[in-house]
Amino acid sequence: MNGSGIEGNERWAGLEIRLLTAFVAVVEHGSFTGAARALGYTQSGVSQQIATLERIVERRLLTRRYGGRRPLELTHSGKTLLEHFRAVLRQLDRAYVEVVDHEQAAANAVKVGAFSSAAVHLLPGLRRELKRQGSLSIELVEAQTGYELFAHLDAGTAEMGFAVLPVPERFAAERVGTDPYVAVVSANSRLAANRQLTLDELQGETLLGITRCEQEDAVAAQLEGYGLDTSRLERYDDNRLIQSFVASGSGVAIVPSLIVDTNDHAITVLQITAELPPRTIALIYPRDAQLSPAARELKRLALPLSAALLQRAVAAVDARGGDTARTTRPHGDGCARETPRVISSATG
Repeated sequence: MNGSGIEGNERWAGLEIRLLTAFVAVVEHGSFTGAARALGYTQSGVSQQIATLERIVERRLLTRRYGGRRPLELTHSGKTLLEHFRAVLRQLDRAYVEVVDHEQAAANAVKVGAFSSAAVHLLPGLRRELKRQGSLSIELVEAQTGYELFAHLDAGTAEMGFAVLPVPERFAAERVGTDPYVAVVSANSRLAANRQLTLDELQGETLLGITRCEQEDAVAAQLEGYGLDTSRLERYDDNRLIQSFVASGSGVAIVPSLIVDTNDHAITVLQITAELPPRTIALIYPRDAQLSPAARELKRLALPLSAALLQRAVAAVDARGGDTARTTRPHGDGCARETPRVISSATG
């Protein structure tokens, strides 16, 4: 203990970064005048900071030699502390860069919700383009149903998302494109030899489809209008289960084209001659929320790019059938479990 009653190492805890910076600057510039010029201080201000530093560490760090070639020389303690101070300042520089980079990355990241097939067909291409531009990034928030997506948007765990219209009024929606319905039959079925499937050929077949929602009800109503008995329409949450039933010859699936794994050679995808309402995919976000600058920029970039990606994915199913690259869309595919009131469209 010294006369002040404070141990030396406790006193050193009072060292300030500005004192370390001034000391290093004096050494690197070789004079108080040079350090003051570099730091934007007065010469007397730098002298006071060095005096304060030496008082805290209770050691002389610099020896002043007047009239010599080297007006300042480091003492042994000064040489030792110089390396430690430089290390501390380097570490602070690294910490600053990491914090700022993290904040910038967080500010440029947008949490986007998406149902399974939208995530598979749209998100990889979006991420690739955004990475190429080096401006924004996407954090995927998975949603198996529209209801899950709506909950994420309401809670703020996603800022925007890809959904199947219609959506509740509280969401603004900007149209991306449409996903037509196709028929999926077993590769061993008599129907597999056709390129198209007529409604007459569906008579008497067990029909399979995805979970009920407003869009699916509209498709079922259209099929009924054509005279098909939709009471035999079996619905499942798991897209792979639907495709497995089809492959085994247990029925014909009438489903949106994007949910089909066209790499499965046990099934064949056919166009349907009847006009069925395609599902419309949109980018949605809470109507009363203020989108972040990153989200607004993502919306601007994502809409045209997503539209092109969607068209490409639908064309791949239509043109190449079983020769397309493998995609996996295992579970529910965007149908909401709550009843939306109207289609909501963004304005402006």
